[in-house]
Amino acid sequence: MPDIPTIGAALSSLKTAIDITKFLKDSDSSLERAEFKVKLADLLGSLADTKLELIDLQNELAEKEKKIADLEQSFENKNTLIRQNDAYYVCDETGKATGKPYCLRCWENDHKQRQLVNDSKEYRIKCCTSCGHKYSGSSTQEIYPERSQPAQGNG
Repeated sequence: MPDIPTIGAALSSLKTAIDITKFLKDSDSSLERAEFKVKLADLLGSLADTKLELIDLQNELAEKEKKIADLEQSFENKNTLIRQNDAYYVCDETGKATGKPYCLRCWENDHKQRQLVNDSKEYRIKCCTSCGHKYSGSSTQEIYPERSQPAQGNG
């Protein structure tokens, strides 16, 4: 949720704008034109401040909605990845790790699935293109599903 001071500032600006509007509405015709213009300028300033505060609130809410959506996606994926050695892998139908490795650091810290790739300088190393973390290639190899071989008969 948006923080209390931001909401308070927006409400305060709205209250000021309402008070100025009431003053202008209730003023008599003897009000000097200069004072009227000053009050209108104050009203416009207060409304502009309110608009800016509301835009900030809107942006903050959008960021929080995105974070909630990311967390919900991570929660849905929680049981689809399993750890094996220094990486995470997709589970197959039997619950075993299979496929390409995902970054251990990104999954455990940020709940993001980031595939590891071979390092361009050292072929024995795999690295994450997102966080840059490096892993030993032997502990982050691709896992291919076991293929059942047809029974060979003697005959």
